[in-house]
Amino acid sequence: MTRFLSLIDRASRLAETVAVALVFGYCALMLTEVVARAQAQSFSFTWEFSQYAMAAIFALASGPAIRTGVHVRITLLGEVLPPRARTALDLLANAIALLIVALIVWAMWTKAATSFDRNILATSVTKTPLWIPQAVVVWGMAQLWCDLLARLIRRARGETYEWRDADAEPSDV
Repeated sequence: MTRFLSLIDRASRLAETVAVALVFGYCALMLTEVVARAQAQSFSFTWEFSQYAMAAIFALASGPAIRTGVHVRITLLGEVLPPRARTALDLLANAIALLIVALIVWAMWTKAATSFDRNILATSVTKTPLWIPQAVVVWGMAQLWCDLLARLIRRARGETYEWRDADAEPSDV
């Protein structure tokens, strides 16, 4: 089980790295468009590709956000419950999240597969095959599902299930 969880963690790290690279790409696209507009020009592809990048960033960063505990979370109820009830509530919420994300993965997979089968292209000048950005979103949502599964397993086993400050600089003590 440890190897399986370690594999999920490594895949999560890869998704996180790709998301960061896409953030830089997104910034480069927007800066390119700003400079072009200052010259009374515009590149049609910058807006299209930046939209694809934002969808991919959101999807690819969702799983690592669960892994590192930086996602938005409502803790009001959890703070007033005793530890065992808090754990049970967290396990239940995590299981429900797994079901919801599984539906999202299935829907996005169907969408990407349909785009691939029918060779659906973007209506823009670039004629981008839509299955490519959709496949990246499927990857991100599948990674979110895997990270939720790893969190559920670790939480049920009483192990550390979040890596808060995972990327913090080591202290100079």
